[in-house]
Amino acid sequence: MSKVKKVTGDLLYSITAVGIMNMVLQFIVYPLINYRIGSGRFGDMLFYMGVVNILAPSFGIAVNNTRLLLPDREKAHNKDFIYVLTIFALISAFIGCIVGIYRKNVWLSTILFAAIIISTIFRNYSSVEFRLLLNYKKQFIFYMILSIGYLLGLLLFWLTERWELVYILGECSAVFFVVITGHIYKNLHNYSAKRNLILKNSFTLALNYLITNLMLNLDRIVLLRFVGNEAVSQYYVLSLMGKTIAIISGPLNGILIGYLTKDNQRIDRRGFIKAGGIMLAVGSVFLLGCLIATPIYIKLMYPNLYGSVISLNLIVNLSQIFYFLAGILVVITLTVCSAKSVLIVQIIYSAIFIILSVGLTSYLGIQGFSYAALVSNMIYFILIYLLGFFSTNRKHKYAKE
Repeated sequence: MSKVKKVTGDLLYSITAVGIMNMVLQFIVYPLINYRIGSGRFGDMLFYMGVVNILAPSFGIAVNNTRLLLPDREKAHNKDFIYVLTIFALISAFIGCIVGIYRKNVWLSTILFAAIIISTIFRNYSSVEFRLLLNYKKQFIFYMILSIGYLLGLLLFWLTERWELVYILGECSAVFFVVITGHIYKNLHNYSAKRNLILKNSFTLALNYLITNLMLNLDRIVLLRFVGNEAVSQYYVLSLMGKTIAIISGPLNGILIGYLTKDNQRIDRRGFIKAGGIMLAVGSVFLLGCLIATPIYIKLMYPNLYGSVISLNLIVNLSQIFYFLAGILVVITLTVCSAKSVLIVQIIYSAIFIILSVGLTSYLGIQGFSYAALVSNMIYFILIYLLGFFSTNRKHKYAKE
């Protein structure tokens, strides 16, 4: 019973911390930025943050999870992970600069955009400090500092209209907290023999996450290309509650990996079936909450967008709930099969999503994208579930691959 209480407490700390961070963003930062710069420029900002949300969590969390999943992880050195992280940060910053040049940004905007990407990659890695020790109370403080950093950055934005400063100050504040109080950025003198294995495993996981995060932010790319920047704003506010629920999978996944890898535990087929049933029940509750909360939120925070999107409430939120459930299943499935198998499923899902979204959006606009997202995320959930189901009771192969 004491272990159940600890897991429950850790989950509450994690969800509360991430929940506060998202409340700061969704109820203070984003509405004020929208009010200050208008829905058109706000849509452009959402596009750039979509690029950040594709690259930064993919690379940062890949190194984060690699450190947790690595066999004999105590034999690896901090410098091994910083080496891999630096490679990923440089690649991501280069991509960010290419995007900035393509969008014809001034150099200052491009440099600030690259700085957001780099700082967010390191922030996503930094939480491994708490996951290694299962210290979720300290992780709560980490996210509180991140939230305070966003609010301080908002003050700078209000004076300069540089929205990038909100994220740079927030992300750097959280990383600095770990640098000062943690150990993962210390003793960077030598590499271990596991450096190349860490790079290989991190790269494999990063491919998984890049695909996942690309699909999560595909709306900002496709809608901007085929409809316009205001459509990006419209879909964002409509999908916000569902995406906020999907974000909960982050701390939940972190706890799952932390406990499943601590004692080399592996879920069996009966446990996997039970987990699937529980997730569907929880997903139904979350869906009901989203359907009720979304109209209220849009009416209060984005009244200028309410009439143009509210008819798609059910379709969009149901799509996000399926994505949320699939994200949790991916983590559980990674403990019973190789990351390559999950990657194959994600490639199939991505191909379906891209084809449907481009085709339907070009003909039906935002409504077409909404239907494409729902169908694709349902297929994704089913494929991941089947992979996990047929992989249970088999030998875990991650360490070898």
